[in-house]
Amino acid sequence: MKLIDFIGDDAVIDDLQSTDKESVIREMVGVLKKLDKIRERDVDDVMEALIRREKVGSTGIGKGVAVPHTKHKCITKITGAFARSSKGVEFDSLDGEPVYLFFLLLSPNDSTDMHLAALERISSVIRNSDFRNFMRDASDKSEMVGILKEADEVRA
Repeated sequence: MKLIDFIGDDAVIDDLQSTDKESVIREMVGVLKKLDKIRERDVDDVMEALIRREKVGSTGIGKGVAVPHTKHKCITKITGAFARSSKGVEFDSLDGEPVYLFFLLLSPNDSTDMHLAALERISSVIRNSDFRNFMRDASDKSEMVGILKEADEVRA
């Protein structure tokens, strides 16, 4: 499974404006809505599911990365977004550090295997310190998309 298969070029945010956990998730969901990956009428419900997931345990996994994710009935195909915050966001991370890189993953309710495969793919990429550093240092969205595509070519 390739990252770019569920995170399209247009779903990359190079300069996240949000400064707290919920607004980060809302900004990323907003991009997916704008790309018609989520219907307007489903936005609040998807947000509620993502926030509910965060209350179970933070998806701020450490090393400056968070992976908010959920399965939802309105999602028909695995989809996602990637975002970078230059300032960092307090996200209740496991290591207590701010988060700079965010992968948002949304999956259909009946896609447990694909959802886990996508999470594993994300996990394998973010374990690579070069990937994290290159993403944080990328000059713009185009370079970030290139890094995602390169990560797909160099399987961890």
